[in-house]
Amino acid sequence: MAVITMLSAKCSPGITTAVAALATVWPNRLLVVDADPTGGDLLPGWGGQWLVDGRLSTERGVVSFAAATRHLDSVPSEGLAGHVQVLPGHDHVRLLAGVTSRAQAGAMGDDGWRRLASATRDLAREGPDVLIDAGRWTPDTPWALIVEADLVLVGVRPSLRHISAELPLITTLRKLIPITRLGALVSATTSREADRVARAVGIPVGVELPDDPAAARFFSDGAGSHPSRRSALVRTSRKAALRLHRSLTPPTPPATTPVADGVLKAGAA
Repeated sequence: MAVITMLSAKCSPGITTAVAALATVWPNRLLVVDADPTGGDLLPGWGGQWLVDGRLSTERGVVSFAAATRHLDSVPSEGLAGHVQVLPGHDHVRLLAGVTSRAQAGAMGDDGWRRLASATRDLAREGPDVLIDAGRWTPDTPWALIVEADLVLVGVRPSLRHISAELPLITTLRKLIPITRLGALVSATTSREADRVARAVGIPVGVELPDDPAAARFFSDGAGSHPSRRSALVRTSRKAALRLHRSLTPPTPPATTPVADGVLKAGAA
């Protein structure tokens, strides 16, 4: 299936919130990877309640994966076993937790992220989709997870300071990735604002999510109760998740069965 990586050039563009919201309503089996080298927020935020009660752990994730595969050049999907965790209440989602310190990010190194990219790419060939939160653009950005993705979404809010901050990142990405694999993830927006953002940054809108503060706080910080299915953020995320999955999933070729093949041969005879 597909590998989708999200990142931004500025803090608080809604990347982590979007990953959590999309994952909750994703229409297929899904691996969520927290690859923010400055410190993952998915587990302590969205998964905070499960971290506190012991159903999720910081000990299993990208760091344990990198340590276990350190003697390998590339890693098949089987190498992820033992490092992913089932997200409580979301049987279709598995989580690969992120780093908890800069020291851990340094220990990952480019080679660790490269091995993870090979494993997620192999996994996507087998059926699940992969949704990656690469955090904020820094010298430690996991480029292997970006250049290998089927789609890269740049997080931005509909304000001049956010748009200005994203332009250097988008310029860099366009040198590495075809425009057909780039899109803007516009948060706290309307369709009209999202279109204006797309024109300003020079890449198409990939996902637009509405301004829904209560639901966003749950997905970013685990605060409050789970939003209802009728909340604006959940409804929009469901539509976006379905569209992304369908647009990035190659069509299944028509099956040829031995029975049909035998019938054709019998008729020819």
